[in-house]
Amino acid sequence: MRKSVPAKRQTERVGQLLFVAQQAAQALAIERLEPQGLSPRAWGVLSTLTEFGPVSQIELATTMSIDRTAMVYLLDELEDRALVERVRSMQDRRAFLIHLTPSGRETQQRAAAALAGAADALLTPLNLAERQQLVDLLAKVAAHWQEVSASQHPAASQSGTAARSSKPPTRRPKTVSTPAPPPATPDHR
Repeated sequence: MRKSVPAKRQTERVGQLLFVAQQAAQALAIERLEPQGLSPRAWGVLSTLTEFGPVSQIELATTMSIDRTAMVYLLDELEDRALVERVRSMQDRRAFLIHLTPSGRETQQRAAAALAGAADALLTPLNLAERQQLVDLLAKVAAHWQEVSASQHPAASQSGTAARSSKPPTRRPKTVSTPAPPPATPDHR
């Protein structure tokens, strides 16, 4: 006989809670991004480039916590759609920086408008102070793991904007009303 979980009991397993919240965020993002012709990962790339400017492929993969091979395929798709372009780095002729095209910038702006309110929907049970605290705490955790990832892939800090800084850019949402690019999961937002 199988035990059932009491309806009002809540787990304290952080990974499980983050997974459930991420799944909800992903579902909201997919619903709003699909009509724009974007996956959540594609949205993440366009938004990261909007926020930080041109970065190397490795740096972009590290910042977004996406496997470098998966990033190549994603960038190939975005480049085929003329949303990004690879431009040889002036600092390192072996490396390419990923640039948003005008069409990519326009697509990112349309997608941002479509996503407006998604974070509010996700965070409905939280008041403004709790929302900001959640964003701050998650940004801290994300920054730590981005640094860990960058230290495991030191080539990321030797080209592009990483040459100007010893660690990858830390994505910190400016407001809680627009969702940050999603964590690395199969094409979700």
